[in-house]
Amino acid sequence: MTDNKQDQQDDKLVTGAADTQAETPATEASATEAPAADKARPEQAAEPVKEKQPSSGKGLATVAIVLAIVLTGGLYWHGHQQGVAQAGQLAAMESRLAQQQSTIDALKSEQSTTLGKLQSAQSSVTEQVEGLSRKVLDLDSKRPNDWMLAEAEYLVRMAGRKLWLEHDAVSAAMMLANADERLAALNDPTLVPIRKALADDIASIKSVKKVDREGLVIKLNSINDQVDKLKLAGVIMARAEEPDFTLSESVSDWKENLKKSWASFTDDFVTVRRRDGNVEALLSPQQHWYLSENLKGKLLQAQLAVYREQQEVFDSSLAQAEQWLQDYFADDSVRQFMLEQIGQLEGQQINVDYPEQFAAQERLQQLLDDRLQRLLTGL
Repeated sequence: MTDNKQDQQDDKLVTGAADTQAETPATEASATEAPAADKARPEQAAEPVKEKQPSSGKGLATVAIVLAIVLTGGLYWHGHQQGVAQAGQLAAMESRLAQQQSTIDALKSEQSTTLGKLQSAQSSVTEQVEGLSRKVLDLDSKRPNDWMLAEAEYLVRMAGRKLWLEHDAVSAAMMLANADERLAALNDPTLVPIRKALADDIASIKSVKKVDREGLVIKLNSINDQVDKLKLAGVIMARAEEPDFTLSESVSDWKENLKKSWASFTDDFVTVRRRDGNVEALLSPQQHWYLSENLKGKLLQAQLAVYREQQEVFDSSLAQAEQWLQDYFADDSVRQFMLEQIGQLEGQQINVDYPEQFAAQERLQQLLDDRLQRLLTGL
């Protein structure tokens, strides 16, 4: 309120001064009066000046202004610090974004390079596949007989497996004959040497000695079935020696003749018989079972040797079985039958000398390789 009043008074003084200056003196009297008026006005104007001394309201205003300036400065400083911190964070984020962008660019570049390599490799593979497809089509159109030649070579290889792995000479000979039929259907004079080699291979297989393996195995099975019917032999005592009481006619043998005479005299009272030889004890039931099972095992081993063409194993198994029959089992019809059957099997040849390789196989393979090479080179 005090400030408002002071401002109103100042406005009035300024207005009065302006009005006074606006009046123009018309005469000298008025000019003379003007200084007097001027002297009086300073006095009147001095009073309001005295009233404009500093007061408590003006001090409060000054304090308020200072506080406002300080507060404004503090807010500005705080805002400036926050701006600096945010600028630092923004710069860090921009740096991280730049690093991530560079990493992404590097990955994109590497991916583009890899993709280019893959596309190039795919194009190369595609070209190779197309080239091979064209060559296969050309082979199919120009040389259809080569497939029959390859089929004949396959039959020869399968015949070798049948002969050397399965020992099936009959199937091997049939496969070689089928291969010769394929070559004959081609009606190619250049294949005559190969067909001659096939004929030699077929003849060598047919000349191989045939072994009745099934018959041998059947006989061994029949012998094996009789093992449970065998009976153990009893105790066999050695034969006692009969004493010789014949007297010698020589005089020099009088001592020996005296002993014989005395022995002949005492023979009616005491009889002594001397037996020289080993007496084997009877087998227990458990040992009998083991013996029978071992005998069956030997016969089964002989059967397996027939299929594997193991001549030594076959002969040794039969010899061991025959020895056990003679040593441990009673002499009856069952044992006699088994010994007769084993005697018939002994000496049988179960191994066969097969040809080491087919002469036609290598020639067929060489012919196929030559034709394929000429086809790929375009000759």
